[in-house]
Amino acid sequence: MQHGDEEKLLDLIIFSNGPGEISTWVEPVIDELRKNEAILRRYRTILIIHPCQFGSGTEHTIARGIEGIDRVIKPAEYMKLLFTGIGKKRYRFRKNGIILSLGGDLMHPVLFRKRIRGKHRLYAYTNNPGWEKQYEKIFVRSDRVRDKSRKKERFGDKLIVTGDLVYSSLKPGGNRRGIRNTLGLASNERMLAFLPGSRAFEVTYMLPLFLKIIDDIAKDFAEYMPFILKSPYMPYEYIAKALAGWRDTAGIAGLSGKLVEGRTENSRAIRIRGGREVSVLEGGFEKWANGIDFAVTVPGTNTVQLAYRSVPALVVAPLNKPELIPVEGAAGLLKWIPFGTRILRKAAMKYIERFPFSALPNMYAKREILPELFGIITTEDVTRKLHQILADGEHLRIREELSFFTFDTNPSRRIIEEIWGAS
Repeated sequence: MQHGDEEKLLDLIIFSNGPGEISTWVEPVIDELRKNEAILRRYRTILIIHPCQFGSGTEHTIARGIEGIDRVIKPAEYMKLLFTGIGKKRYRFRKNGIILSLGGDLMHPVLFRKRIRGKHRLYAYTNNPGWEKQYEKIFVRSDRVRDKSRKKERFGDKLIVTGDLVYSSLKPGGNRRGIRNTLGLASNERMLAFLPGSRAFEVTYMLPLFLKIIDDIAKDFAEYMPFILKSPYMPYEYIAKALAGWRDTAGIAGLSGKLVEGRTENSRAIRIRGGREVSVLEGGFEKWANGIDFAVTVPGTNTVQLAYRSVPALVVAPLNKPELIPVEGAAGLLKWIPFGTRILRKAAMKYIERFPFSALPNMYAKREILPELFGIITTEDVTRKLHQILADGEHLRIREELSFFTFDTNPSRRIIEEIWGAS
């Protein structure tokens, strides 16, 4: 046990799963808790990361660096504990306390509480309410999430709208002038950020595509200086693999490259054909957000972060090879059976018909604010769209429309108050 664990009478057990949930749901709740020492003195905080098809595999490493978390349990450890009970003695779980789900299936906290024979009160923040009989309160982002639940009448006053935790995760970051000075941008130059995601399949698929786009637009948009924004959850190993193993596939043309030392100390860059070097920026989105003039990104939580920062972006979501994308549930097995990939492709097209947007801000607004390319696309489609946006000044309209995304209250504080009461 870590120092001071023995003095804490109760457990606060947090369940989460992927990079977006850890950084934009777990972190703001922990940050808010740290402001209330009276609560922290009573609770030992344990983060359980359960298996997720969309996980990066590095969540536990990042989570161990979050101040306020006493213990982190990796997916494999959790599954062993859940199915065999191995680990119960090691962690000495208290019988009482609170279990809070901040990402993933709400089934996990229910099963876990049963496994440790606990009497913990269950709470959740989710986009998919359920298990209403087991939970004290379930927090959701908006009235729309609450109202779309077919079983909302069963929840009664348990279903509470708090606002979007991603909003609570926003940090001051660097100021625009400081960022531009750090990157050596001239007054007429603009920062063009490419966000290839944090998961291995995203980086493998998207990084070479983004490098090809950077090469294609270099002559026409010389004032836009490209940078690769590296997620803290994305090890350089993913980047090196993507660069070495790239093969054009299903209409997606890309460029290989080589990781090299950057221009500043301890920095890295990717050298592509012609000797051009594209800097890789570390530190996460919040560090660089205030300097970004335009972004090209994959779908995910990062699109919501961009929206709240009023950073215009193009969202690229190719479904050319749906078998490369992890799929939850039984459908994920289709890629392993004869003709399964053909079924997956048809299912992907049906999905697009039903859900025309891939970017979360567009789903929230029910209209396209962030332009996106979603479906069967080519690299040329992406380059053409980016040309159109930058040449026609469309990025300025996008920035203006993003003012739609804001909250008057702090969602993480609201959650803390609902669980422990206002203080």
